[in-house]
Order: sequence, then C-alpha cells, then structure tokens
Amino acid sequence: MVRPLLSFVSGCPSRVTPALFLLFGVLAGCGGNDSPTAPPPGPPIDTSGQIVYSRTRDGAGNIAPVLAESGGSGFDGFEVDSPGVAVDGGRPGGDKFLVYYEAEGPTGSTIGLVSSVEENLVPLTIGRTQVVGLGPGGGPYAFGATDPTVLVDKRPGEESRRYKMWFEGRGGSGGAVSTIMYGTSTDGVSWSAFTPCTGLAPSFGSVRVADPTVVLVSGQYRMWFEAVDVTTGTSDGPASIGYAESADGITWSVKDAAGATGSSAAPVFNPAGGTGFDAFTVGSPSVVHDPGDAAAPWKLWYEAGDRAGDVQNTIGYATSADGLTWIRATLPVLNPSSDARVPLPFDSGDLEHPCAFVNDSLPPTDPDHFLMWYTGDAEGSQTPNRIGLVTGRSP
Repeated sequence: MVRPLLSFVSGCPSRVTPALFLLFGVLAGCGGNDSPTAPPPGPPIDTSGQIVYSRTRDGAGNIAPVLAESGGSGFDGFEVDSPGVAVDGGRPGGDKFLVYYEAEGPTGSTIGLVSSVEENLVPLTIGRTQVVGLGPGGGPYAFGATDPTVLVDKRPGEESRRYKMWFEGRGGSGGAVSTIMYGTSTDGVSWSAFTPCTGLAPSFGSVRVADPTVVLVSGQYRMWFEAVDVTTGTSDGPASIGYAESADGITWSVKDAAGATGSSAAPVFNPAGGTGFDAFTVGSPSVVHDPGDAAAPWKLWYEAGDRAGDVQNTIGYATSADGLTWIRATLPVLNPSSDARVPLPFDSGDLEHPCAFVNDSLPPTDPDHFLMWYTGDAEGSQTPNRIGLVTGRSP
C-alpha cells in the first residue's frame, strides 16, 4: 500500500497528473461536484464506538464516489452498485485492488470490474470491463447477475483457480428466483462457466437467498448470506443473515450457532427489533476474518433498515469469536452524509452493500487499518447508486 494516497480528507492525491485527475473526475466523481457556492468541508469523521471512518473527498473537499455510472449505453451506463473487492498483492501489474460490481445498463444487471494499484481507484489499471453478462435464456441468471463476492485463493495447486466468485443469479419468471452461482478464474478477468450452488435453501420461513460473502479458513469455505422473507410479496425485506459451510465452494450446508443444520437451522444474525437503526431488516453481509484480534477475529459489516416502507438504510457492525454468535454495535458504523450540504453528497440518502477489508499490516489505531467500499445514493434518489470508500481506525 502506498501510504500518501490514503490521505483523502485533503482531496485527491497531489501526485496524480492532470490527465489522471480528469480521468478520476469522469470515472470516480473526483472534482465532478466542484461548486463555487459549496460551504467549507465539515469534519469527515463518522464514529460508531468501534471504528472511526473518514470519507473520500474530491479536490474541492466534497464527499465523492470512487466509481460512478459511465452514462450512455454502456453496460454500467445507468448505475454501479454492490462492490465485491478482492485484494491481491501478487498481481504482476501491481493492481492489487480488484473491484467487482453490479452494473446496471440497457440490458439489465451484469457484473463489471475495474482494478487499480490504489484503493481509491486512481489510476485505473483495468478499465470498466464486463466480466459476467446475462446467462442463457431460461437459466439461473438469465434476468441478472448481481452482488458479486470474490475470494483470492493463494494455496499451492490452485493457480488456475486463484480467483473464485459467487454471485446472485436472477432467473425464473421475471427474475423472481435467486440462485447463488460459483465460478473460477486464473486472472480475475476471464471466468469459467458458472455452476449453481446447492444446499442454500434454509427454512427461515419463505426466503430468497442473496448477497453472499465467502471466507476461506483452514481449507473450509464459510458463507454468510442474506435471507429475504418473501411471504409479504416483496423482495425488500425483512431480511436476516444465514450461514453455511462447504468443502468445495459448490455444495453447502446451512448451520447455526446452536448446532442445527440444513432445514432446521436458524439465522445467525437477525434484526434487532424495537426502534433502533437495524430494527426491521439486516442483510448484504460483508465478513472478514482478522486473526490479529484473538478475542473477536470475525467481523461483520451489514446493511441495516430501521422500519418497513420508508426505510433508512445505514451500515451496521458486529464482532464474533466464532462467526456464529455476534455482538452488534448499538449505533451504525456509517451513517448517510448530511443532506444540508451543497452540492448534495452522493451518499446523503441510503447506504447499502458494504464490502470491508482489514489491513492487518497496520495497527488497529492506524487511520488506514480498515477499508470499506459501499453503495450510496443522494437524498430523495436524486442520483443513482454509486460506489464510495471510507478508511478507518479503532478509536
């Protein structure tokens, strides 16, 4: 990690050339919101009690995304969403940050990729590239490929399958059926044929399984996923978070903290109830295994909704000793930006789909120990979904 480029509060990195700064302004929103009427930037800090985050800002001090829609008729012309970030320091080109994302364009939802030597995507090494299109008609992702998660498998013998992707495929009538798909890649760009995962049919009521996040520990794949209750006729919740294990990444067994498996298993993380920020729904989990924290090596970031209907989405945070029993923060780890600022921040409306990374080469009190990419939109949906980045430290 090149440390000088991590100081976002003072704007875009000073060593970026004018051409690259212009590129970032077009692709990632840097400088694109400059306004002579903008007030001086306020404090960029959000506090949850466990992590202190700083948002990425442009050269004028405005909160800015690191990836925005391309516009026009491109595969990501309408919006970008659901970042799934793979960090691989072994890439020959040095572009260790690979950001996979749900891309919305004229043909529907597909999966795109950009990469960079820096976490704020300046400059881009791999430009906007569609890596997963729509599947064959009648298949499990004929209506959409969404919510990717990618794991870097550095084990000997896995060189031809170094990158492993799971995503939510939308098929069935009108795309109402979700299936978790799995595929592999040598370079992170060209992918094998995708295979439907099995065993991910929990009986938490009537559910749609979505938004997987996968961690590989001691040769075992561990998945946390969003389970959406569809008995009310809506795919927007309420939702809970389930857990499953696999030896090969394809065949899974759902489990819970009580030891129940399969259809008798329960969610491992539920809405809190009451009137809190995550009272109504929890989903889009991002789980990191942090062996440097002996007491609570499992860390969960999640999308939280406070109520049905007009939901206020924020990002929650929880920790665990085993990945099954969680202790949640009482406040969001990240709230929307103020909607009183001019220009209106891209993330002043709702925050969704966190993707977290822990840089264990830095101490927890270092301002760059925690990285989190996330989706945001402006208050009143005045802008489409765009991808932001925050860096953080322990208080």
